[in-house]
Amino acid sequence: SQYSYNVLVEYEDEDAFKSSDAVKRLDVLSQKLGTIETTKVSGTKPRVTSITKIIKEMNRTLYEDKEEAYAIPDEDDLLTQEMFLYEISGGDDLYDWVSDDYRNAYIHIEMNGYEANKITKTLDLAKAYASEVFPDAKTSIVGEVVNYAVMNGKLVKGELKSFLGSFILILILMAIAFGSLHTGLIAMIPNIAPVIMIGGVMGYLGISLDMITMTTMPMILGIAVDDTIHFTNHIKFYFERGLSYKDAVLTSYREIGKTMGMTTIILCSMFLVLSFSVMNCLARLGYLSIIGLASALIADYTLTPVLIFLTKPFGKEKKIVS
Repeated sequence: SQYSYNVLVEYEDEDAFKSSDAVKRLDVLSQKLGTIETTKVSGTKPRVTSITKIIKEMNRTLYEDKEEAYAIPDEDDLLTQEMFLYEISGGDDLYDWVSDDYRNAYIHIEMNGYEANKITKTLDLAKAYASEVFPDAKTSIVGEVVNYAVMNGKLVKGELKSFLGSFILILILMAIAFGSLHTGLIAMIPNIAPVIMIGGVMGYLGISLDMITMTTMPMILGIAVDDTIHFTNHIKFYFERGLSYKDAVLTSYREIGKTMGMTTIILCSMFLVLSFSVMNCLARLGYLSIIGLASALIADYTLTPVLIFLTKPFGKEKKIVS
């Protein structure tokens, strides 16, 4: 499997895993780990491997391949003899699962996939099972998937900070562009809509927040704010030329409404290509971006003029004297 992790059980005393009790508990832990939702299953058998499999097969061989003999022997001496027989018979993978001094043992668990929202729960559950079965030993979770989880967590936190930073920076630039913090705040409200929409779709479809999907939000925010600036600036321009807020909005619709729609369609077409990718992360980036861009356009068409009409950020309307 592409994704897997190991449970490491460590004792202070040598030959700890020459004890039948310790090996039986290792078998119990293996079975518990096999019940975790993310554990890969072949047929009906979970893909969980440890020294217990070797010992069970060796024990069955000694008892003429009887199925009931596929078990861990009860006596420590018999267990030690079976491991010794396995070594001298040419078995070379015993020490893949136990240290030379029999102080440490490993359990390898293959996963059926990698989902950021499940991996942390999986590792926490595996750690809890290990601590429960081996309260007298040190247990830990190791492997590449653990590194992936740590890296993903740090990247998501970093990108969240970047998103908040970019939001504040864009707000400041909008306020400078329109010469008013009030107008800048109003112009930013429609740009929150695509972020909320993307987050809502991800939650509804159960899409995890990872290093790829997290990239979508600040990217769409940066693209969406362009239309908002153009639309708001056009409304301000026509208002300052003497039109009412209503007429300034309608004139702006006629002037750049179609252009805004066309640029959004072109951008969505570009991201549509990613939606057909065989890589799930890129496909998600594609259709989430399309959802974000479409909702940003709808927000600019609806929220922006309504907010400007209600709050009147450019001052009072000029009365036309006939």
